[in-house]
Amino acid sequence: MITPLGISTKENWENMELGRSGIQKITKFDVSDCAVQIGGQLPESYYSLEKTVFHKRLFKQTNRATRLAGISARQAIEDSQLDLTHILSDECAAIIGSSGSSVRGPDERMDGTDSYKIIREMFNASAARVSLDSGFRGPCYTASAGSESGICAITQAYELIKRQHAKIVVAGGTDTLLTKNYIRRLEAYHFLSHDNQSPENAIKPFDTHRNGMAVSDGGCAVILESLEHAEKRNARIYALMMGYGSGFYGGQVERYKSASAAMRQALNRVSIKPDHIDYINANGLATIHDDRNEALAIHDLFRDKTKKPFVNSQKSMTGHCFSASGVVEFAITALSLYHRKLLPHINCTSQDPDCPIRLVPNHSISEHNINAAMCNTFGLSGQNYSVILYKA
Repeated sequence: MITPLGISTKENWENMELGRSGIQKITKFDVSDCAVQIGGQLPESYYSLEKTVFHKRLFKQTNRATRLAGISARQAIEDSQLDLTHILSDECAAIIGSSGSSVRGPDERMDGTDSYKIIREMFNASAARVSLDSGFRGPCYTASAGSESGICAITQAYELIKRQHAKIVVAGGTDTLLTKNYIRRLEAYHFLSHDNQSPENAIKPFDTHRNGMAVSDGGCAVILESLEHAEKRNARIYALMMGYGSGFYGGQVERYKSASAAMRQALNRVSIKPDHIDYINANGLATIHDDRNEALAIHDLFRDKTKKPFVNSQKSMTGHCFSASGVVEFAITALSLYHRKLLPHINCTSQDPDCPIRLVPNHSISEHNINAAMCNTFGLSGQNYSVILYKA
């Protein structure tokens, strides 16, 4: 897990436990002529890390999004304690979600020379890099579904394992969209927070005074594995992925219906009632309409439940890492089940009455009755995913 809050899962988890924000004044390029001047930059320690992992020639052959995917995948494989010398490489796959960061934007510095342009900017570069580094010979491809690409990769990994086309899949998401060009595009649609004076407090999902999201760079990868294979090698299992729901609805008018449909579909596929869900890792985009639609959909779905599920959003701390965000939130949901601890939902000092949900307070809480969770990733394009996880 590599986000503005850290370059490892441990570092990210610890900073999130403390309720720290990774949003700051942008320094990676000149923002003096930009209305929005805040975002989620990678920590300085990341730039030293990637030069350590990627030797000079390989560094020139890759762009930052590919290197983020490669390092995240290495961390995930190391954490899983997979012995790559004792697994069948044909049964191992790699799926990486990206919404276009493999192609260099007009204002990005080019790493390497034009002689490497094709292999550096091909759309499947990140997934190919992961498979090459790991020696995997199973399915290898990029999933592209807008900002939901990372969670789309996870659902594709789930399907590969369910259909016995793979036993182990590295699934991840990576995007490096914190560029002047992209900020200007999103600002034209009024998606971004313009709270330049207080970046750490700028992103406030479900708060009355929310005014938009922040663009962040990031990468994250997880290992999905068949339960039989994991138990056979006595693996540490953070959580069980039970199923998911997804759907596409265009336009703001349909966003409420889309959010509701994805969550209901996930519950129906897993054959459980809303009563069983104890915790929801919300999309929590921090835009006026998207937060209201998601909150009302959650409220309606759990209206008859006596004890409402806890809700939080990591975007209040990390900003929106686009394709990486869904994977980060999926991983945090699994870790929350594993540690029986819910991370804080920061910057919400005045909850919007139009968002009637049970938010986790501005500090982490230990909750021993968390057994089932839902993780929502709802995209700007209208493609929505809702995943169900159980405590292992």
